Amino acid sequence: MRDYGFELEPAVVSAVNQTEYEFHNGLLQNPESISMADAKQYDSLLILRWRNRECVQCNQPFDITVEGLLYKCGVCAK
Repeated sequence: MRDYGFELEPAVVSAVNQTEYEFHNGLLQNPESISMADAKQYDSLLILRWRNRECVQCNQPFDITVEGLLYKCGVCAK
């Protein structure tokens, strides 16, 4: 069992445990960016739990811990 450091819904915990990624500070530590469409297909419970994402507007990869909002990079979210 992973240490989440805070409470998560049981369904989210189960979904996180089924991934091969580390889970840190509430985010899956994916090395490559994931698009919103791919995140939905992977598991809709995890759609906002991916660290590295692909902007829906410009398709550029970004790290949500550094910039951006939801699935828009820092430039497009302004």
